[in-house]
Amino acid sequence: MEISSGKPLELSDKPIFDKYLNKFPPNISELTFSNLFIWKNYYDFLFLEWENHIIIYAINFFKNWGKSIAGNNDSIFFLPPIGLTPEKIILKLFKELENLEIHRVPEMVMKKLHTEKEFERLNLRVYEDRDNWDYVYEIKNMVNLPGNRYRQKRRWLNKFLELYNYDFHVISGDLIKKTLELQLEWCDVTECQGN
Repeated sequence: MEISSGKPLELSDKPIFDKYLNKFPPNISELTFSNLFIWKNYYDFLFLEWENHIIIYAINFFKNWGKSIAGNNDSIFFLPPIGLTPEKIILKLFKELENLEIHRVPEMVMKKLHTEKEFERLNLRVYEDRDNWDYVYEIKNMVNLPGNRYRQKRRWLNKFLELYNYDFHVISGDLIKKTLELQLEWCDVTECQGN
């Protein structure tokens, strides 16, 4: 894989991602296009198609922001490949490249990796990254925000209610069209295509 052939993530790349994500829905929130797009400037994501997978990586993430688990800030930050056999692509990446870390690998992919003979031969280490696990809240807790655990969320909600005159609308029917128009208008104003 030629790491220098990656390109920055742009809104116009969504159809490429849709092609893969529709066939291989992500198990983690980080691999949705909207999430990747929102975080693209922070991570400085690059991507490329390689062996029928999308490869997403950030060359300077550890130098600029993150903390390398291996302690090597020259490592390249990768997300799990998107495609039919991400475990096989992960092994190929480790064979072809030096100084890389693959973060947020779903448990299902990890289980498949452990069955690969090459996994042991490469002597790869796996670390749990609890700070980046996806989380799920119980609906009743989000409705009521009970106890000390949700005190800060209650404060944020109360501050919002105090400061803003808001309306709540379910997005359906005609509002879908208006929402898309607003998104395009916002994109024109903020020049999001070139940003």
